Order: sequence, then C-alpha cells, then structure tokens
Amino acid sequence: MRVIWMIGILALGLAAPLVAQTGANAPLPGNAAKAPGAGQRIVNPESVAARLMLATPEQRERALAMLPPERQAQIRKQLEWFDSLPKAQQDLQIRRVEHFNSLPPDQQVIVRLQMEALAKLPPARRQAIQRALVMLQSLPRPQRNARMNNPAFKSRFSPEEQKIVENLANAWLLPPAQ
Repeated sequence: MRVIWMIGILALGLAAPLVAQTGANAPLPGNAAKAPGAGQRIVNPESVAARLMLATPEQRERALAMLPPERQAQIRKQLEWFDSLPKAQQDLQIRRVEHFNSLPPDQQVIVRLQMEALAKLPPARRQAIQRALVMLQSLPRPQRNARMNNPAFKSRFSPEEQKIVENLANAWLLPPAQ
C-alpha cells in the first residue's frame, strides 16, 4: 500500500504543471506585513508537498529522492513552511487537504481548474483573492454566500476573479471550526 502511495506522490510531482503550487502561496517580497498570517496560504491540495505533510521524515526523503533537484528544493521549502507552523495551523492545512480528497471528482476538477486560473493571475490579484478566501473561511456558509453576493465585495473583483472566489469558497474552503 505504501508503494502505491509513494508512486502516486511521485506521479504528481512529475506532473508539475498540473500540480504546481500557485504563486499565491508565498508572500510577495517586501509585502510581508500585508500578507495573511502564518498558515493562511492557499495550498494546492494536489501538490506533492501537501501530500507529504503527514509523511514521516523517512517517507518524505524517499519520495523526494526520486525527483529532480530543483523540484526537491521547491517541495522542501514548502514542507519547511508547513513544519514551522503551530500545530493548530498544521491541522488546518491537513484538514483542507483531507477535505479536498473527500470532494466528489467533479468538485475536485473545479478546484483544480480554479487553482490553475488563480496561478495565472498577476501577484497582486492572487493576493487579493487569497485575502478574500481567508476572510470567507471564517464565515458559516450562509454568511459566506451573502458576503460574496454583496455588491461592494463583488466590485473588488473582475468576473473571472469572482468565479475563482466563488468556486474555491464553495467547493474547497472548510466550514468554520466548531
């Protein structure tokens, strides 16, 4: 079973364009004060790093050893970020990945496509969408939907960006912690 799991991780790692982290994951240089707090990155749930979050150090090393050095460095950096988070933030990231894995395949496709669309946006727009998603994360679904339909909220985003926010908020964000 572990062999199949490792092969799956490696297959995803080698399909880098499809599963690469979005540029929204890292704060822009010089904008650290404006970036959301620790743990508030929009982590691609299909990234190799996301799949290795729960792996032991030995499992991580075996999986990483099969990847090209530059890809290893990217994933190690993402895992260092994850490992540096407080336990509560680590648990949140793990819950997001588990939630994604529990979605029906059609909703996973929506999330995948919207993550790709988010990655193609300019950095400032990615960051604006990331902030909106972090804010929406804390709201119960009825309030989340009301906020997304608010004209003032909508005016902050283009129609394409509104679609990204709506689809990621409805198909991927976790319900607020109880």
